[in-house]
Amino acid sequence: MKIDRRWGVAAIIMVCIIWGNSLVPGTGSGSLSLTVMEIVHGFLGWLGLPYEWVTNFVVRKCAHFTEYMILGIIATHAFDIEGGHKPVALLATAVFLVLVPSIDETIQLFVPGRAGMVRDVLIDCSGAATGVALRYLIRLIISRRSLR
Repeated sequence: MKIDRRWGVAAIIMVCIIWGNSLVPGTGSGSLSLTVMEIVHGFLGWLGLPYEWVTNFVVRKCAHFTEYMILGIIATHAFDIEGGHKPVALLATAVFLVLVPSIDETIQLFVPGRAGMVRDVLIDCSGAATGVALRYLIRLIISRRSLR
């Protein structure tokens, strides 16, 4: 199995960003998510929309989902160069996208104010799976358009 070097490097960089975020102590991480929450509250309030539902918890879980969705897209590019949905490429992508969040949550067990959560691994894997599905859907749409 071949791995696309450029996308492989992008995947490694994304993993470093994710794991780097996990090394931030709970107070720093919590402060950042509270800042994001306040910005979202202000924006939704400015639009005249309800904003109370946007909690620190929602912001943090959306961040988990989003960063892994991006990783899912990148990893799919790295492992499935031809876009042929080869079983070995899909398996490699799946293993990678389960190992990374599992290690991520394990890292957090050793960071003050952080906790490794199985729930977060499931959210991360859901985000990664969404990224993989989006990548294949976009590729399918593009290939169908080029056949016209």
